[in-house]
Amino acid sequence: MNIRTFFKQKPIRTKMKHFRMKKLFLLVILTVVLGNASYAQKEKYQSLFIYNFTKYIKWPDNYNAGKFVIGVIGNSEVMGALSTMAESKKKTGTGQDLEVKKYASVSDIGECNILFVSENVVGNLEQIESLTASKPILIVSDSPGMATKGAVINFVEQDGKIKFELNESQASKRRLVVSGSLTSLAIMI
Repeated sequence: MNIRTFFKQKPIRTKMKHFRMKKLFLLVILTVVLGNASYAQKEKYQSLFIYNFTKYIKWPDNYNAGKFVIGVIGNSEVMGALSTMAESKKKTGTGQDLEVKKYASVSDIGECNILFVSENVVGNLEQIESLTASKPILIVSDSPGMATKGAVINFVEQDGKIKFELNESQASKRRLVVSGSLTSLAIMI
């Protein structure tokens, strides 16, 4: 190595600095990608839970005919996961055709068997609960404390796992019969 090429080389400190920056950039990218993947996994698991609720909750006879409608009010990634699940499963555990509907506002809520209340409209849960009080609709939410404020089932995360709270008195008010198998898995409210 001659003197000219020696001075043209970048100092080792600069090389190390670039290497550290690349490592940091890669770490940030991985964190974002993995964070989004785990968030998508959450909605996938919630949609599977919701589908399985159809097997362990009995609706009144007049709600067992026709399509089984799962409604989503508000903006939630669970809508996409539910639609994908409905396309693959096609029917409930009782043989009804599955349909997923999105409701833009509380006044749009129509006949449905399950209503998922997105986090961005959970502040309207009291209004939703009073509007649907006479109907056997399983209200499901994903926000802290909602099982005590009108939701029948509320998803929670404990120890990195998705679990659900069940308000059995709300289910009874809505004429929904919850199997013992489901209550044994739930956090009872």
